[in-house]
Amino acid sequence: MEPRYLLKYFTMLPVVATLAVIVLAVIFIELNYIFPGLQYGTFFHPLP
Repeated sequence: MEPRYLLKYFTMLPVVATLAVIVLAVIFIELNYIFPGLQYGTFFHPLP
């Protein structure tokens, strides 16, 4: 592999990681907004 390609990949990695974290955070916030029970695990596993 060319060093230039690796350098480009490593400089893009932080940007991609930041975007992934932001997208995951947005998804979790939306899910908590739509299904408040998800936060406590009561949506999929109802408490007795």
